[in-house]
Amino acid sequence: MKKRFWLVLLLIVGLMLYLEPFRGTPPEPDVSVNGTDIAVTSGSSCWNSLLNSKCIDLSDSTPLDMTAEQTPTVVKPGQKIEVAFNDGPAPERIKAEQWQKNDTKKTIRLKNEQITAPDQKGVYTYHVYAWWKKGDGNVAFPVQVK
Repeated sequence: MKKRFWLVLLLIVGLMLYLEPFRGTPPEPDVSVNGTDIAVTSGSSCWNSLLNSKCIDLSDSTPLDMTAEQTPTVVKPGQKIEVAFNDGPAPERIKAEQWQKNDTKKTIRLKNEQITAPDQKGVYTYHVYAWWKKGDGNVAFPVQVK
């Protein structure tokens, strides 16, 4: 009987941790190119959890402002940049944009958790939005196509 109690208790605790009721922020994607991690900068977000609900408003900053202090990661023309949400629940919806220095932006395709780097050389900043039932968040990261 004691063994069964501990097994049930372990199962309940494991399920609670799996459902992440204590997460205070939305999951961030793991971004990489050829196995090399690319650092991301978090933007505005809202997240509702069992014990904590919080919004962070950084709406006055653009993705270019968000990444101004970051050194762009060098990529080759046409190279695949991996954008995977491995930590936490998978987003229900994702949107990606490509920004350039002159504040021009365009929506780009995120296909199979990948962004294809442009063929033209230059510095590009990517802005990735994600939505879940519990909230939303976004990150930005710069790359330099050489």
